Amino acid sequence: MELAELQRAFQHHVLHEGEAIAAQINASAEMPVAMRLEVYSEAYFARLTEALAAGYPRLQALIGEEAFTHLGRHYIQEHPSTNFSVRWFGDRLCTVLRAHPEYREQPWLAELAQWEWALAEAFDAADTAPLTLDALASVAPSQWPSLQFQCHPSLQRLLLRSNTAVLFKALADDLAAPAAAALENPQHWIIWRQDLITRYRELADDEALALVTVCTGGTFGEMCEALCEHHDPEVVPLTAAGMLKGWIAAQMITASF
Repeated sequence: MELAELQRAFQHHVLHEGEAIAAQINASAEMPVAMRLEVYSEAYFARLTEALAAGYPRLQALIGEEAFTHLGRHYIQEHPSTNFSVRWFGDRLCTVLRAHPEYREQPWLAELAQWEWALAEAFDAADTAPLTLDALASVAPSQWPSLQFQCHPSLQRLLLRSNTAVLFKALADDLAAPAAAALENPQHWIIWRQDLITRYRELADDEALALVTVCTGGTFGEMCEALCEHHDPEVVPLTAAGMLKGWIAAQMITASF
């Protein structure tokens, strides 16, 4: 068997318990073929499960180590690692939890996974210089309606339908997690990086609408139009300016054009 074929057969055994590799393994009475191969197969699943736990420590704490190991094996079988860096392994865990028959009736688990992945993405996002208020000082009043902004690469927007944020905060502080529950009204949350620190906060409906307008290429004028759904038009310009000032101060905006 050629080396490349041998490698493929070994990989197939680790991932799918294929038998083609068995004939190529030297065995002994103390260490039969099945035992030798099992060492590598179990090590593969164990290392990747450890990687998942490192990326989702609060989820593991909530459902327990045994259940998380079971979930990890299921995830690995459905989505084996395809990236050279283990950092990106686990990016579809949220989707798997939403479809998994054991967990889909507990939507807060998928949301907690989404939250933890968003935190990691915010931390690893590109380091881009934030926009300053001084940079906007020269913008003429006539230019403001068509002004557009670039959101920081670390900015993540989440719509939560469960008390996921409360669960995460309790678990992060090593406190007993409160009872998980669905929310009467969904909550808008953002996660981003400011001064090398990952931060998060809830947004009111009006600010969430304004921010998504800006982050999807909308102009300042379109942001004001969106805010008219929540405010009297007479106060909208001042409200929009206040929101924008807050985003800039929090280093959530990197450019205007």
